[in-house]
Amino acid sequence: MRRCLMGLIATPATLAALLAPPASAVQAPVGHIGDTLRVNDTDSNFIADVTVVDMEPSDVPPAFGYGPRWPHQRIYRASVVVRPVQVPNPYYLATVMSFDGVTLTGDAYVPRNTDAPDALQYSLLNAPQGATVAGDVFWDCYRDLPNSVVLIDRKTNFRVAQWDITQDLP
Repeated sequence: MRRCLMGLIATPATLAALLAPPASAVQAPVGHIGDTLRVNDTDSNFIADVTVVDMEPSDVPPAFGYGPRWPHQRIYRASVVVRPVQVPNPYYLATVMSFDGVTLTGDAYVPRNTDAPDALQYSLLNAPQGATVAGDVFWDCYRDLPNSVVLIDRKTNFRVAQWDITQDLP
């Protein structure tokens, strides 16, 4: 009786393991600062050529909006150039793109809203297909300094692209 019960449990488990689809992951391009990467989301709603030009320390931008504490280390900014190749509307990239600064220890700094005239968040609000827009992304680096810039799709929370820093930051 016990063997029959074990057989009834093992048979469906074995069939489920054999018939399960293979696991897959989205292949995101990885480059270095200065490389232009062709990025798209998993549904191919957008295609864009994105370049992270440089990353360096910055002064406090206007209306940086501090939280309950003053910045512990430094404010860093990354200069980004985006050329939309295929977008459904001119403001679509502003709703899906998020450039995070990631450290060697895995801390991720999300971009902070600012009123800086050269902020990327405002440039992406009017980025029609074929145009080239540029702007800066600002982070409050309160632990380690970032060693890569990661483009995240806000709707799916998947990593779309990554740029590694090869030089030492000041």
